[in-house]
Amino acid sequence: MGIAPGFEPFIFVKEGKLAGFDIDLLNSMAAAANFEVAYVISSFDELFAGLQNGKYDAAIGAITVTDERNAIVDFTDPYFTAGQAAVSFYNPGQGIAIRTDTPAITGVESLVSGLRVGVQSGTTGFQFASTTLAAEVVPFPEPEPALNALAAGELDAVIVDIPVIISYIRTHPDAGLRITGGPVTDESYAIAVNQKKSDVLALLNRALSTVRENGTYDQLFNRWFGNP
Repeated sequence: MGIAPGFEPFIFVKEGKLAGFDIDLLNSMAAAANFEVAYVISSFDELFAGLQNGKYDAAIGAITVTDERNAIVDFTDPYFTAGQAAVSFYNPGQGIAIRTDTPAITGVESLVSGLRVGVQSGTTGFQFASTTLAAEVVPFPEPEPALNALAAGELDAVIVDIPVIISYIRTHPDAGLRITGGPVTDESYAIAVNQKKSDVLALLNRALSTVRENGTYDQLFNRWFGNP
């Protein structure tokens, strides 16, 4: 399983161990369907190449389903979609993070020429920003360095998955960041699978169905996203 940690709360390293909703979910799926998982750490940019060349059977980590990606990998049934959480800001779409001292930025239309916007390279946020904004787009390998740069005044905004922004704000209460506007994209997350591994795709879908039916999925979801 290819993974790219650094995407809290979905997949990250805590005290030297992998953690996050996606890790707990996949480990629960493995236990329910009696298979073993070997995690291979990579950069997000490399995950899809690794799936295509057979380095990975599958990859997980808040991976958005898109038509472009569907052409090169298969996807399981979605495991995280809009409207699931008790609070709307856990929408899986992209959001805009700003500093609390920059109220003039109220949405995408405010990200004009002369401003600097951080994104994670290789993501749907990067694609959206690069094709939509007049502002300068500044790529980062992971979301946290981008959000750190925003808090330090080196950027004017960051576009990244909304749950990632919320998690950062919760763990960095003195950073002075907030979300502005609503979701700028509508997305869903699924596990990406090598197109030659139809057996893996079927196994993962069965396992996902099992943890949904036995209540494990709801327990994990409430643990990670039940409270703002």
